[in-house]
Amino acid sequence: MDIDEKIRQQLLKESEQINSQLKRDPSLFAMLGDAFKGRLGGWMILMSIIAFLLSLLMLWSGYQFFFVVESPVALIKWGVTLLLASMMQIAIKMWIYNEMNRNATAREIKRLELAIAKLKSVDD
Repeated sequence: MDIDEKIRQQLLKESEQINSQLKRDPSLFAMLGDAFKGRLGGWMILMSIIAFLLSLLMLWSGYQFFFVVESPVALIKWGVTLLLASMMQIAIKMWIYNEMNRNATAREIKRLELAIAKLKSVDD
């Protein structure tokens, strides 16, 4: 067996490990569920409820803005309400996705720690 064959076999082995790793990675909904079970699960529930309420407010203010035009003052009021509710919901969703990313990063760090410990035990 020459060096090229050894390299080829090593690359195939690493490729299989990467593919098995990708198959084990959780889906978006699994990551969202993990965020609800995490350390900030209570905050995730609260933020989800607030995001839902903001969605209702956005629907109501959008309806009022586009279909129930009483006066220019009311139009401005509903337009500003729609804009602010949208911005608040964007901020909440960004926080939720950042929390999911934090959990995923912590999981990857733990995997790396295990891999390093495994390599260290093999070397010893």
